[in-house]
Amino acid sequence: MNSVILSGSSHTFLTKKIVKNLGSNLHPCVIEQFSNKEIRVIIQENIRSKNVFIVQTGCSIEGKSVNDYLIELLLIIDACKRSQANSITVIMPCYPYARADRKEESRVPIGAKVVADLLSSAGINRLVVMDLHASQIQGFFDIPVDNLYSLPVASKYLERFLFNDLTIVERQNKYIVVSPDAGAVKRTLKFGEKMNLNTIIIHKQRNYEKKNVVDKCMLISDNISIEGKTAIICDDMCDTGGTLIKCVELLLENGIKDVICLITHSILSGPAIERINSCEKIKRFIVTDSLPQRRHMRLCPKLEVITISRLLADVIKCMETGCSLGHLFR
Repeated sequence: MNSVILSGSSHTFLTKKIVKNLGSNLHPCVIEQFSNKEIRVIIQENIRSKNVFIVQTGCSIEGKSVNDYLIELLLIIDACKRSQANSITVIMPCYPYARADRKEESRVPIGAKVVADLLSSAGINRLVVMDLHASQIQGFFDIPVDNLYSLPVASKYLERFLFNDLTIVERQNKYIVVSPDAGAVKRTLKFGEKMNLNTIIIHKQRNYEKKNVVDKCMLISDNISIEGKTAIICDDMCDTGGTLIKCVELLLENGIKDVICLITHSILSGPAIERINSCEKIKRFIVTDSLPQRRHMRLCPKLEVITISRLLADVIKCMETGCSLGHLFR
């Protein structure tokens, strides 16, 4: 292969699994901090004329913020560019500042566009992300941006560990898919269609004067019976868990028996773990490893992690061989 895999320090566990799926080796790279917290990057072997894939996700962990990992990524990109790499592809499962995708009030930045400008200016040739919080972020770039979906990976997991050999009628009588807000509707409808399940929608009225506060939730069900069923809440992101708990409470008021959560980017900051553990009706909390989950797994026994490493390895194989990525989106 004429490609090399470099790992930022945000999620080395995921990168190692990607490399294992590729049957390849991780390219040696030193990432250190000086005493004043500035970052030092050294790529230890030649990458001239190579196709470089950098794996770095947008997270805050182990005393480092999402901003630390973003600067680290920019330095790695610059090192690759100055080493005359043939191409630079960034694999960033969780895109940082994705919730700041538009200007909703006066005198505020569009953080997702700032990140896009930084990555483009640094010199990347392509970006791979997963379940973007807002799909229009792709339009912030003048380079190819591949927004992969966790749906194929998640559906295989549920078929194996949840639905088992249930018939379509049996699963429809037992489960209902829930979109927790309008932004997740399209993704949730696709999931419901693939799983042969009905879908209901929750409308959230946010209080924008306070952070992470939802004033009111309303259920839009189109007369679909949900009494006694298990709700599968599908969302791209869970941060503090406040909105999620409000959705669960609303569902319980309307006759739902219990809840399963299916989340792509499980941030779980602040009181999130405590909220999930203390909510008896949340029976399973299924997430991908787009973000590091080792610490969360120790603290939350309900947590189940689906790996996206095989999917990302397939992306790298397709890009290296010139094959279409189309089948990976289905």
